[in-house]
Amino acid sequence: MRNEFQAAMYSVGVLHHYCGYSYFEDAVFLVVEEPERLQSIQKEIYLPIAIKYRTNVANVEKNIRTIRDVFMKNGGSEILVQLTGCQFWQDKKPYPKELIEIFADYFTQH
Repeated sequence: MRNEFQAAMYSVGVLHHYCGYSYFEDAVFLVVEEPERLQSIQKEIYLPIAIKYRTNVANVEKNIRTIRDVFMKNGGSEILVQLTGCQFWQDKKPYPKELIEIFADYFTQH
């Protein structure tokens, strides 16, 4: 699963050197383990990641937004269309929570 995640991210230029890469990856797999975490993203996703990496919740959220921006800038909308089957993502940038959910849903189903 993580190899497939890495391949998707690398295909649009989101590499490990981005601070938010590990945050985003952890967020996706926290939701894969327990989808209900999305109902309280700050407390259930961002806070455990902030504790793990010895940073704060605002920094985790900011860096995940950076990952989202790089992802979308480099053709991520095509991946979102493939993952969701919905053309909606060609014209819209998802919120970080939506991006986490899309990836988590995909990996839960596969």
